[in-house]
Amino acid sequence: MGWDVAAVVTIQFDSALTISDTNANNVFGISEDQAELTGMYNKSQFISQDPIGSKLNNYFNASCFTTPPVIGADGIGTAFGNSGTGIVDGPGQANLDFALAKTAIVNCPTEKSSVQFRAEFL
Repeated sequence: MGWDVAAVVTIQFDSALTISDTNANNVFGISEDQAELTGMYNKSQFISQDPIGSKLNNYFNASCFTTPPVIGADGIGTAFGNSGTGIVDGPGQANLDFALAKTAIVNCPTEKSSVQFRAEFL
């Protein structure tokens, strides 16, 4: 018996993301709509520039977004957000999973027994 090699390659390109906002005060009664942009940032600043480890919980730069403007006569009801669809390029990924295995024949407990030594790199 010999060596076995296995690999899985995953490549995913950026995809357009639409940022939505859950807004219970929307004057039209729609609780989820587009996010409201502050207007002080450009598209390249919507994504946090932090190292990849800290992006897990803070992928979007929250300072680019704000609460939609109040338009209701009650002073609470808000309008829809002003951001468009697909305004942010989502994260892409390139990943390689690799496995290497060696199968050796052993004569215990029967002649057809074997043992496999395996290493996987994920």
